[in-house]
Amino acid sequence: MHVLNTLRNRVGAMANVFLPPEQEVFKGNDDPAVNVVLVGLRWDYGSRLNGDGFEYRRFIPGLINLSNTVYFVPIEAKRAIVPQIRTLARNVLDSRKTVILSVFKHLKEIPNNYFTLSEEGYCLVNWYTDDDMLFDSFSKHIAKRFDLNITTFEPILPRYKSINARAIASQWAGIDGYGFPECREYAACFVGRMYGRRSSLIKRLRKEFGDKVFIHDTQVKPISDEAMLSAYQNSWLAIDEPTAFDGRTKQIKARVFENASLGCLVLTKPNRRIARYYEPNKEIAFWETIPELIRIIRDCIDDPCIYTRMARLAHQRTQREHLYEHRFRNVLQYCWRPNK
Repeated sequence: MHVLNTLRNRVGAMANVFLPPEQEVFKGNDDPAVNVVLVGLRWDYGSRLNGDGFEYRRFIPGLINLSNTVYFVPIEAKRAIVPQIRTLARNVLDSRKTVILSVFKHLKEIPNNYFTLSEEGYCLVNWYTDDDMLFDSFSKHIAKRFDLNITTFEPILPRYKSINARAIASQWAGIDGYGFPECREYAACFVGRMYGRRSSLIKRLRKEFGDKVFIHDTQVKPISDEAMLSAYQNSWLAIDEPTAFDGRTKQIKARVFENASLGCLVLTKPNRRIARYYEPNKEIAFWETIPELIRIIRDCIDDPCIYTRMARLAHQRTQREHLYEHRFRNVLQYCWRPNK
């Protein structure tokens, strides 16, 4: 099944050559002086056979609430990225009031003439993912050419400074507008790619809890955004295995904030950085061994009250502080500071 999913992604990516995604326009709700161009993947993994790309479906709603207009330009149409932005410039954009926010992850995605846009007055910003693993192969080679770099891995900031690249830390965020469900179908859930240590973890959870735990391996089969969010909303606990793909660092994944915004209590590995966002043992809980995780899930099944209270506090804090509108408000303010 994993091979079929990989083939599906490749076929969908190849189809973009003949049916490239198009530029889109979204009317904003706020500052008439600010326009944002989001350059990101239109489809998950760049394949039109998958659903909407993560940044497409998460970033745009937050940006709409902060700007006059949001323009989406797809990475899949690589050769058209700069021409599309220049067409916008001729018709509607003032470069002095426009931020171009990209989510480039590989050097091959960036058009050769992309950085001429900075010379034309636009503020070029790139949002980096997996910086803990990809800094040496990607970020350090390109960061100085952006006006601002945003990383979700705060410990990497000194390395940006060492190469004289302007960078700030931000973070993933939750989803706006979801209430706190009082009834749930599952004790816990995990949706993600089952690589490394996750495989043995999931096997053990399936053996211990059966269908009381919702598990979906996205490396084997895609899951729609609606189905994923429904599973989150219908689970009391959300399991997070934050070890990076390289098996070394602990990442803060988007699911931490998404789960909390939908009413789940997140169970993750101890990580001092998480305390910047949630209070340990009050808004988030930690586990270190699989037996410890199993004990927590069993305890929640037997007496969910304490976990429900923690989940409610996490939900409230996420809706109050950890939405993409909060993240991008800080980013846009930083873009307009003097002496950038």
